[in-house]
Amino acid sequence: METIKIKHRTFEIIERLSLDNFIVERKGKQYFVRQFDPKSQEGKELAYCLKNLSTSGVKIPKLHYLDDRNGFAVSEIIIGEKMSDYLSHSDMSEELFEQLFRNAYFAKVHSMTLDYDPEWWTLVNNTLYYTRPIFIKFQKEKDLADHYIRLWFNTHELAKYLAKLGISYDKSRIKDEYSTNKQVVLTVLKHYR
Repeated sequence: METIKIKHRTFEIIERLSLDNFIVERKGKQYFVRQFDPKSQEGKELAYCLKNLSTSGVKIPKLHYLDDRNGFAVSEIIIGEKMSDYLSHSDMSEELFEQLFRNAYFAKVHSMTLDYDPEWWTLVNNTLYYTRPIFIKFQKEKDLADHYIRLWFNTHELAKYLAKLGISYDKSRIKDEYSTNKQVVLTVLKHYR
């Protein structure tokens, strides 16, 4: 078996998911490893984002080790349903909206704007995880409530978004525009901080 050393710890490579991503094992526990070029601008940005996300309060897969000198990030493996798939057949519950807005609040407090496309959020045991290790400096116009919120409701925007991803969606779930707008506004008023 092929092994790799990260932060003075030896990991056994179980499965290569791509050239830069693989599943490893150490002491009977499996981890997800992302390899990056620490000298490139993208690698520096990734390390910066991972460090900041892991201390922000945003719910992400736990970062166990970050070796930004050699270009490795070791995090927990989460297995769940992408929210883009979930929204194709189910509506968001109040609890899920609360989690989504709590993550948006933590990001805003730390001057971050996350990518709120449902594709980058995963539901694991009724807990929402942000799975894209990237953020941008806070921009109100790209915040959840101002830009992405309609992707989380049964709207024409959600139907179009899911069609672009190749996910089927029953358009009969979309209510009239007035009811949808009312539901969106009430949800934002209830959960936005």
